[in-house]
Amino acid sequence: MRHYRENYLDSRKLAERVLEETAKRRIRPNPINFTVWYEFLLERDPHVLDLVSQTADHEQEDIAKDLFNHIVNRLCFMSEIESVVLKLVNEMIVDINGWEGNLDAHTTVLERALNELVAKTTDHLEASLVVKEVISCIKDLTFGAEGIKHKMEVVKSEVENLKKQLELSHKEAHSDALTGLANRRAMDKFISENINLSHAEEQPKLSCIILDIDFFKKINDQYGHLVGDSVLRFIAKILNNLTKGQDLVARFGGEEFIILLLHTSCRDAYTLANNLREKFQSTALTIRDSNQKLNITVSFGISIYRTGEPVNDFIARADRALYLAKSSGRNRVMGEIELLASGIK
Repeated sequence: MRHYRENYLDSRKLAERVLEETAKRRIRPNPINFTVWYEFLLERDPHVLDLVSQTADHEQEDIAKDLFNHIVNRLCFMSEIESVVLKLVNEMIVDINGWEGNLDAHTTVLERALNELVAKTTDHLEASLVVKEVISCIKDLTFGAEGIKHKMEVVKSEVENLKKQLELSHKEAHSDALTGLANRRAMDKFISENINLSHAEEQPKLSCIILDIDFFKKINDQYGHLVGDSVLRFIAKILNNLTKGQDLVARFGGEEFIILLLHTSCRDAYTLANNLREKFQSTALTIRDSNQKLNITVSFGISIYRTGEPVNDFIARADRALYLAKSSGRNRVMGEIELLASGIK
């Protein structure tokens, strides 16, 4: 399989765009960064698209190695699938052709033996020998059929294994690698699948909460990115534990997360956001190496879907509410009411 099917001119244009984009962002065009940005501009790998889009320019090289490994693993996986499928198909063709050949040969023998049996029914000894030959042919055919059956069982097992690997790849394509939460691609799919539910109801029942860790950059600068990653995973765990199974929790980008709540009123969304805010504020994390206590706070913005509005407006309103929460002192919940009172539409 050729993993890159672009012709020479298209490949050259992509390569030139990669150099332009990396130069614009002052990213070194080494083989790892070049590969990541080539894949990004191809727009075919959701995980690459999500992570590169969500990461600030000055942090692009920090994620490049993991993305490069992801790309290589994906290419190797596709090659493995192709190899296994091709091997199975070739083996089946050989076996079926061989079985058809044996069937033709045995059919000829059976026809001849039966003709002889009809012609020599007066000679019991010869008839017995003919019957034995027929039985032998039948046994050979049965053995061939059992061989095909066994091969089909092997094929079934291989296909099931491939199915599991493909399901895992699909899950990885819709998940954030660090936190295990849904990613932007999964969020878009969730919204498109559920937005019609709000259209069909008189009262808006789809709510959005965007939350952002306060002073997260200071945490990374003071304690390092490993501690920062642990904080992100902690946030993800709490969000999963305190939301319903019908809702979607996703990493929105960097230290931002988004919760999409089905059949949830404005009041209930505020209640959930405040419960989460208090949970984060009251929980001190312990830094393993130094046993230091790390206290974090989180700010929240809420919006309610308005029937017929573009999805981007729905999300942007929650983002503006989050900005209002940040600019009002952080560690608080802001939503439609506060936006209206502040004059922000």
